[in-house]
Amino acid sequence: KRVQLVRGDREVFGLRGRSAEQRVALDLLLDESVGIVSLGGKAGTGKSALALCAGLEAVLERRTHRKVMVFRPLYAVGGQELGYLPGSESDKMGPWAQAVFDTLEGLASPAVLDEVLSRGMLEVLPLTHIRGRSLHDAFVIVDEAQSLERNVLLTVLSRLGTGSRVVLTHDVAQRDNLRVGRHDGVVAVIEKLKGHPLFAHITLLRSERSPIAALVTEMLEEISQGPLP
Repeated sequence: KRVQLVRGDREVFGLRGRSAEQRVALDLLLDESVGIVSLGGKAGTGKSALALCAGLEAVLERRTHRKVMVFRPLYAVGGQELGYLPGSESDKMGPWAQAVFDTLEGLASPAVLDEVLSRGMLEVLPLTHIRGRSLHDAFVIVDEAQSLERNVLLTVLSRLGTGSRVVLTHDVAQRDNLRVGRHDGVVAVIEKLKGHPLFAHITLLRSERSPIAALVTEMLEEISQGPLP
């Protein structure tokens, strides 16, 4: 999609874009004609917050979807698979699900979050739960998509049913699946989808995190591109 003019005062579930890229991202996330939205960028650029706000807006305000479904890869930092970690599946997924709820707590009141959860309007699931499912009338968010192999990501997209949309959030500098190269996985899928009217991509450039976090993020990206001098 080519964006002609984007309103600077547009609000999505109480969130306004802080940068030009975020405002364009919100425009794409609210456009029901775009079935697959790709949000790339470094950590701290607001990818997850934008996607979650758009999902809650679609479910609670616009009522164009029944629920928000957030899928996250089962990889720990450094590539260790959760299957090899101690504890039940819920124990293993706890920290990963909590990352989503931490973001939500900064976006919505406790009362709203309680309502969303009690009414089953939000699910945070490992990607292994997508097998055999068709996702209808759902606002689907695939978080940390840079850790997914191309075939896995295509399988996820193939599960989208009637009335569903998907948002891919990714930062290729932070791949926790060591089998995925910098230009494999989500990057290859984006290249294939470019130009299709159902697809849109934007890279967010400005970090909204602290100066220390921004500095470390830059260092991580340099390391991923090659050895430091």
